[in-house]
Amino acid sequence: MNKTASVYKKSVGTSILLALGLSVSASLFTVKGAKAQQSAIGTTIGTIVGIDESESACSLIVANNGGGGTFTLAAGAEICEKALAGQRIQYTPEITQLEVIPAPTVATVMSAESGDRICYVSLQDANGQVTNHYAGFNICAQNLVGAQVRLTYNTGNILDYSCQGDIGCGKSDLAQLIASVEVITPPPAPTRLPISSLPDGNYRFWNGSSPNAVVSDSEITGGALFLFQKRGNNITGIFGYFDQEALCVQGQVNEDTVTGTSVQNLSGARVISTGETFKNFGPDSSVQVRRGRQIDSNTVRYSSTLLNLTGLNRINAGPRLPPSRC
Repeated sequence: MNKTASVYKKSVGTSILLALGLSVSASLFTVKGAKAQQSAIGTTIGTIVGIDESESACSLIVANNGGGGTFTLAAGAEICEKALAGQRIQYTPEITQLEVIPAPTVATVMSAESGDRICYVSLQDANGQVTNHYAGFNICAQNLVGAQVRLTYNTGNILDYSCQGDIGCGKSDLAQLIASVEVITPPPAPTRLPISSLPDGNYRFWNGSSPNAVVSDSEITGGALFLFQKRGNNITGIFGYFDQEALCVQGQVNEDTVTGTSVQNLSGARVISTGETFKNFGPDSSVQVRRGRQIDSNTVRYSSTLLNLTGLNRINAGPRLPPSRC
């Protein structure tokens, strides 16, 4: 017998898709083609990525979680009425039993990426198992990666698997979708790159916070601000405390620390440290100076300066240009 042309039928046991309450009928599912059957034997867990419907039957396109691409399961027409796209299923190698694996209701979001059909969300449950799920595009727009969340699901239509991203093809699949996300534990604060890794340009760093992506000068009502230019590892800029003294710093940056010289131009400026001992410039230890020299009544120069920018975060560069030299 030509196995390539034959169709292998396996009747489904009474436990099929119990979670969805589907009825069982004889020869409900078949595996099409010998190659498809061989793929199915390699794993017992897969994900339904698409549903192809006709007047009398429907076909489930299943991706093997263990690798080996996709294969097709043919089923009765009533199966197409169920929200199966995106569902993980478990079945015996002989396809005699098939059931939906419940999606986690509490999990950590590992990734969330928009695709041509839907938002694809990767979740890690309490046992450390990572699984992939479908969600509305609004879920991808939220900052959820790394957060522990509580999830609810509903059913909805998504672009058919066979459309290959063409939104005008007029076909859809019924899928289980993440409907809402309640954050239990927020994602960790993003780790910013060290200043030494920034490309050349003008920058502004601040130790304050604002709900706006672009911060105006009127919003900077406290804290420390550093406006500077970076050329390779060379840094030149003005470090100052709000309504307090400021210092022009010039030097080499290593990670978030600038080592070099500094100049203070202020009426009545006085040397803080003339010797080898570093002393704080301002209310905290962000800037430390030594080897100071009084140039005139308004100018002090320090031949040794340390500027630690670890506690500052990048904001928009703003309308003012940093100095080119001190």
